Amino acid sequence: MSKLLLDEQPLMVMPKLATKIGLNEAIVLQQIHYWNEINKKANNNFRDGYHWTFNSIEEGWQEQFPFWSSKTIQRTMNNLEKMKLVVTGNYNKLKIDRTKWYRIDYIVLKTLEESPFGQIDQKNMTDWLNHLDKLRLPLPENNTENSTKIKNKNRGQNSVADRIDFSAYVMILDDDDFTQLNRDQLEALADFVSLYEEYRGERHPKLTFEQWEKSREEMLYVVDNSMGKDFDLDLEDEVDLMRSYFETDYKEGCNYSILHYISGDLRAIRYYDVIH
Repeated sequence: MSKLLLDEQPLMVMPKLATKIGLNEAIVLQQIHYWNEINKKANNNFRDGYHWTFNSIEEGWQEQFPFWSSKTIQRTMNNLEKMKLVVTGNYNKLKIDRTKWYRIDYIVLKTLEESPFGQIDQKNMTDWLNHLDKLRLPLPENNTENSTKIKNKNRGQNSVADRIDFSAYVMILDDDDFTQLNRDQLEALADFVSLYEEYRGERHPKLTFEQWEKSREEMLYVVDNSMGKDFDLDLEDEVDLMRSYFETDYKEGCNYSILHYISGDLRAIRYYDVIH
């Protein structure tokens, strides 16, 4: 018998869930549920009224999903957090241990199941979050020490709600907590800001902390929503896309900011023109 046919524990997923949130996200969500159910039966990892599972991206989750790169796993986890389907925490005994803990918000999952949304993606993420807000669901904040640090830190007169330039954003960050992927994404974002000044002859517009964060998280991968595909990039590829972007004439009024660069399928179009 072939060694590729179910001699090991298979990964299973409901087609309806995959349709709603994407195949990668559905696989990961199912796996988090699987481990949390095991912990529930064994009464392990019970914190703040919930059972959790913990794993690092580069080791634990990479072993469970060997067919994905660490970038794909990180991106998938980020998407699940953005959808509010997954809550993260840090209950590690050692403060220097930044391994994340994960649980599912089953109230949000039930809302998703009963909602009119056929599929949630980057295009309608805001609509989905507004839908949750209108239902007044008790959405918990992720209990990560890093998130608390970022929200509470204040350098000079810049609060998180203010618009700040890129250098102030970097100062607020506590990059000691970053994974290697986080650091690479930050470097890519820095390259964009530098290229903006090179091509536009002016400083990049100020953004809120949240907008800088969203922009960083979009670096080093491209999503083609029309084809349902995503592609990992290295730093050199990303810079090639950026240069192509700045050398393209867009409609009058385009400010060529990072928010425009990461919007819609723009980067996917540049990807097919420049790299693919």
